[in-house]
Amino acid sequence: MRVVDKPGERPQVVPLCRTDAQLDAVLDAGVAEVELDWMELVGLAKAVERAKKRGARVGVATVRVQKPGEERIDAHLARLEPDHVLVRSWGSLAYFAALDKPPALHGDFSLNVANSITAAWVLERGLATVTAAHDLDREQLLAMLAYAPRGRVAVTIHHHIPTFHTEHCVYAHLLSDGKDFRTCGRPCEKHEVALRDRVDLVHPVVVDVGCRNTVFNAQAQSAASLVPDLLSRGVQRLRVELVRESASETARVIAAYRALATGEITPAEVVRRAATHEQFGVTRGTMRTLTVLP
Repeated sequence: MRVVDKPGERPQVVPLCRTDAQLDAVLDAGVAEVELDWMELVGLAKAVERAKKRGARVGVATVRVQKPGEERIDAHLARLEPDHVLVRSWGSLAYFAALDKPPALHGDFSLNVANSITAAWVLERGLATVTAAHDLDREQLLAMLAYAPRGRVAVTIHHHIPTFHTEHCVYAHLLSDGKDFRTCGRPCEKHEVALRDRVDLVHPVVVDVGCRNTVFNAQAQSAASLVPDLLSRGVQRLRVELVRESASETARVIAAYRALATGEITPAEVVRRAATHEQFGVTRGTMRTLTVLP
């Protein structure tokens, strides 16, 4: 059975939260829908319940890479009865699409959908929407939207781009004498690790439920200038991905993008409001066309 969300008349700014503080901030802001990407499953179950009690539609994110035998993670996510699942791997798509009564499925950027042909193909496999790949520039993205099913391509308009994803656990290596979750003592539950680069930027390292690490860019990237064009081309799902933003930063960022989606403020004002401090400096990001020199 294929379940597809019907696109609404108004664009939705959908935040992805990774902490309780972020979740509380977006719920207090009155968001209609939220996505959850939690490090551990017990905390995720509690977060899903809390968001549902506040009247929000709740989505849960799968792991980025599914290895053989890890279908049990997807099975646990299904038992939480979310309103939708943010599908990050082809294995997870196959698992959820095969359920008798699957939740709505939204594809993440990690499915690497970069053209309208791929978008149409994957949407026929049970996805309600698919998020455009992050490596598209502005012109490529708009070209895809011109031919993809209208209203069924989502775009991430604010995020810390994941620079790489690895099975090597920095937490276990640096903060314990163990090698995996059986022997490391799970320092990731008590500490936060980041990598400082040669120009003194601090890049967060985030652990997922499979004990894999994702390194996120220190600086958030914004596609605010694209939003008017996206809305005119039928994009209705605008995603804002948070990493380690505090509650106050989260509230500021979500408020700015929601106001942009309704036309209350300009893209330039969004960038001004969202840039709360230097480490959170917003750039135009990868969604731009570079000048080609002769």
